Amino acid sequence: MCGACGRTVVPDPVFPAGRSTRGNLIAGQLLDALCAAAANRIRVAGHADGFTVTLPGRRPVSCATVADVWLAVLAAAPGTTGTPSAELEARYQTELPLLRAVVTAFPGTR
Repeated sequence: MCGACGRTVVPDPVFPAGRSTRGNLIAGQLLDALCAAAANRIRVAGHADGFTVTLPGRRPVSCATVADVWLAVLAAAPGTTGTPSAELEARYQTELPLLRAVVTAFPGTR
């Protein structure tokens, strides 16, 4: 639980040094870019306490971890792959360790 706000903070292996709002926002951008590259019309946004996955024609789904996001994405678009393009890796060069951690959280890549 967060000592400042009282919210329950769910540990996420993507953030070994601990979660932060900034980390969630960047991970949300990375996840959204990976979904956009797959052309599946799924949108992902990071928030202070997790992520929101917006599926076409459905209600948004709240997710606590990156793995939960991937599960929601795969349930809606089973053909999605978690493979970043060279362009995406170049765009997020400064966040490459986080990008790799997000991709590693994709089911079946461990």
